[in-house]
Amino acid sequence: MKHLEKELLKSVSQQDVQVPKHVHDKIEDTLASLPQRVETPKIHVIRKIAVPIAACLAFVFLALMPNISMVYARAMNEIPVLGDLVRVFTIRNYDFSNENYELQVSVAKVDDEKNPKAGEYINKNIDELTSSIIEQFYHEMGLANGNGHGSIHIDYETITNTEQWYTLKLMVTETAASSNTYYKFYHIDRTTGKYVTFGSLFEKEDFPALEKWIVEDMKTQMEEDPSKAYWIEETALGRTLTALDEDQNFYFNEKGNLVIVYDKYEVSPGFMGCPEVEIPREVYQSYLRYQLGK
Repeated sequence: MKHLEKELLKSVSQQDVQVPKHVHDKIEDTLASLPQRVETPKIHVIRKIAVPIAACLAFVFLALMPNISMVYARAMNEIPVLGDLVRVFTIRNYDFSNENYELQVSVAKVDDEKNPKAGEYINKNIDELTSSIIEQFYHEMGLANGNGHGSIHIDYETITNTEQWYTLKLMVTETAASSNTYYKFYHIDRTTGKYVTFGSLFEKEDFPALEKWIVEDMKTQMEEDPSKAYWIEETALGRTLTALDEDQNFYFNEKGNLVIVYDKYEVSPGFMGCPEVEIPREVYQSYLRYQLGK
């Protein structure tokens, strides 16, 4: 909280704040209602003065601050709200920039009181992944000795947060000679309390059936939109680039469909970004290892 207060004061001091008319009128009305003169500073009199002043300041703070301070607005969003199913907030920020390099990293922490072990696993994985990326960033910057350039951006967002299921999406963008984007999805089945991977939902022997559906969907997409391109032919190793694995990125969308997510350049040219293929519930549910509590 001390850090938040410092950020708020810094933000306000750096801006030319224009007080909205309705806020100005509220302040004037409150001040006009105060006694013009206080002869004896008795406790009950002080209280009568302090209460309207405190109310006035609270009104100004809550009504005005989110509009004048981006720091405050972001901080407010990151404060866990009582009653949230799973709370996630930023515990650390890493920011660095010079003429050639830029680093912006927000490290998330998942707080699931119902399933603390799953949350702890996710937090440990996020910390290890972000630390590794940051260490590599500084290592490459040192090797370049001021002659290179590059940037790293890491952020996160909650995809699903219900009593039955939680999904967090970690987003990483790296830029050097070219740019690359990849995601990492973390899931908690809150009915079992377990951390979930693609391999814990589907048997490996059932992967080919899902892969076949994905390839057919990609073919349909390319037929309907010639601007789309997927690499779906078999490689020299006798497998397609669309082949699934136990750590495959995925999430469930609002319709309950399974969305398979590939990294940039993994199954298509860079202009396709990070391709997603949606598998309907009626297609995938017969292959599930157990009935999901979704």
